[in-house]
Amino acid sequence: MTTRQPVEKRFKHPIGVAVHEILWSEWDPIGMFGWGPDDEYDSYVWSVIGKVMKGETPEVIAAYLTGAADEHMDCPQSPGRNLEIARKLAALKPKA
Repeated sequence: MTTRQPVEKRFKHPIGVAVHEILWSEWDPIGMFGWGPDDEYDSYVWSVIGKVMKGETPEVIAAYLTGAADEHMDCPQSPGRNLEIARKLAALKPKA
């Protein structure tokens, strides 16, 4: 059995834990929150952090989430739901 590092150690970025939490508990296209391994969506966290920190619009972030769910997981989601989640993610960008 493999022991996973805590989220705080996996994502040592100021918004890393928050991005992980939103993807894990709210986005969760395959429905693993609450019973599956919390690293299921870790491969998407750094891409989202990059988009947020670059100031990408919620629409761009939502398109990324939609593509990930549709193409990589074969779990289509409502574009409106992804946009709502993307707005939360975009709001994590630290103010200058």
